[in-house]
Amino acid sequence: MSKTHASSDPFSASRKSGSLLKNLGITFFETIVTKGFNFLIILMLTRALGPEDYGKYSFIFVMIALSSALFDFGMENTAVRFAARDKDEKQSIFGLYLSVKLGILMVLVLFLVLGNVWFFELMHKSGMSQYTPFLILGLLGESLFFVNDTYLQASQRFKLRAWLNISRFGLSLLWIIFLLYSGQLFLERAMLIYWIPLIFSLVFLGKYVGFLKAFWSKALNPKLLSEIIGYERWMLIYSVANNLIGRLDFFMLGLWVSYAQLGIYNAAVQLCAIISFLPLVLGKVLLPTLAELDEVQIFRTTGKMIRGTGMMALGAVLLIPASIWLVPLLLGSSYQDSVGVLQILVLAFLAGLMSMPYEQALYSLGKPDILCGCRYAQLIVIVLLNCWIIPVFGVYGAAAVTFLGRVLYLLQIRWFYLKFQSSVSEKPLSDLAVMT
Repeated sequence: MSKTHASSDPFSASRKSGSLLKNLGITFFETIVTKGFNFLIILMLTRALGPEDYGKYSFIFVMIALSSALFDFGMENTAVRFAARDKDEKQSIFGLYLSVKLGILMVLVLFLVLGNVWFFELMHKSGMSQYTPFLILGLLGESLFFVNDTYLQASQRFKLRAWLNISRFGLSLLWIIFLLYSGQLFLERAMLIYWIPLIFSLVFLGKYVGFLKAFWSKALNPKLLSEIIGYERWMLIYSVANNLIGRLDFFMLGLWVSYAQLGIYNAAVQLCAIISFLPLVLGKVLLPTLAELDEVQIFRTTGKMIRGTGMMALGAVLLIPASIWLVPLLLGSSYQDSVGVLQILVLAFLAGLMSMPYEQALYSLGKPDILCGCRYAQLIVIVLLNCWIIPVFGVYGAAAVTFLGRVLYLLQIRWFYLKFQSSVSEKPLSDLAVMT
């Protein structure tokens, strides 16, 4: 299915550019506020729980974050791309998305109920099986909240999306503050925070019913369904590597180090939230915007974003020298080892930031197969290096491997992007006219 050509009217182009900047501004503000709230939560938890219990909290937190993203199988990206392009089929597309999502969640919950002891023993963390109810609760809440967030992103309703996310993190912050000042901030009470995304997701219950009715009462166009399945096939393969890479360092580190070391490492990761939100902001706004454009306009818009991310990266480098006094000030002296880890991870997150424009452009150009190959190359390198370096260098080794893996991915997708851009620019004008 070829893309519909966006109007060449300069006023139309101006409106699209204005909409992109407006949505970027809203998403940037939302992310600044939510990351700020989360940052305060992390500060209170690290100080109140200490490295040992914060390491346990981090283990469940990362399990929820990884599982909810991993078992989405890239469907978020597929839903946004096709719902933004085929707006008349949006409800049915999200009905398909939600149907598959609910089926996956049923299987996962059943597995955790029946096999949690075996699962945690396999990860050398048998003592964590007692926290399985919190893991299930968090997985359900995050997974359903994912659907809500994706629908608002595809609809480009970024104001409502921002309000919901800010409210969710604001309520989470209030809960932790209440526990802290009532003297009840210990591990089990802190984990009750996982009720909050589930409560927010239930607000969308009417939407869920509408999605399911639209999909099951009226089948999707067979040609569109075939195209969705073909695209999702690559997204599924890609998402497995992409989401494993996101926190593989944490789980591989857990095979060799204590809960306290896990707490020190995750504290550094959370401090990176000062800059790590930037790729998220760009990705959320760029994908539905680029999906509506033709190839030439995609390259033009991406070029502007590449220059912008380069300037952001230069500014963010200032966090590296500041970390020497920032970490002890915020987290306390028991987290001194987080300083070196943070400095390395800042460079890793900057490489991720610079990758984002290339990545979103290749998504929108219908090239998930290229991204898939690059991610798996990165995954293989990370696994091999972690097995060699973590037993020797511990948390610093895990951070260094994360940095090397992200640089490798950046170099790969930049090369493919430039190669594809060159091939498009060499097409005859008649071919471009037919394409658009």
